[in-house]
Amino acid sequence: MIGLAFMLPAAAGVGWLAYMASRRNRSLRLVNLTHEAPTSKRHKRACKIDAVVLHQTGFSRGLDPQRYLKVTAHFVVLADGVVLQLHPVTARLSASDGFNCRSVSIEFVGNFPSINGKWWRPHEYGANEVTPEQIEAGRALLRALEGIGVRNVYAHRQSSSSRGNDPGPDLWRGVGQWAIDKLGFSDGGRGYAIDDGNPIPDEWRTA
Repeated sequence: MIGLAFMLPAAAGVGWLAYMASRRNRSLRLVNLTHEAPTSKRHKRACKIDAVVLHQTGFSRGLDPQRYLKVTAHFVVLADGVVLQLHPVTARLSASDGFNCRSVSIEFVGNFPSINGKWWRPHEYGANEVTPEQIEAGRALLRALEGIGVRNVYAHRQSSSSRGNDPGPDLWRGVGQWAIDKLGFSDGGRGYAIDDGNPIPDEWRTA
């Protein structure tokens, strides 16, 4: 496994996220790729980080970390539960539309079904299911990010009308709703969305 190194605010200290992850959940397997991912995707933040936004990639390129270096996300969760850090959380990424300034973006690898059991263009992008390892890793990562002030969890669909099934009901129930129920996070409440986004469907909460 590639060595761990995390670029966080100076007060937190280098390696703080890895340290917190090890304390909160020793099963979180973090791989640091911040020195390999394109720095052109990184912009200066003007907001305090208080949220994560959950995404699905809509495709899978297997388990090779090198094949995800160009994904625009702070973290990428592979099907086997390994978590890649592509960018320091201090960087603002153009990943989550109106949530960009204040959020950390997490992409889960796969093309996942909607509440109706339908996949987006499965003949081109495959038909994946969220794995138990991804759920476990997502939860562990949110526990770690709680330590840097994250108190909100959103779905990408809440900030963009074109992202109706992002991240999808299985990921939302397993990670997003779990964070609300177990960690006390907020998704803004029933009906909450920004810009041209759409709220979390009630069906996602119990899917």
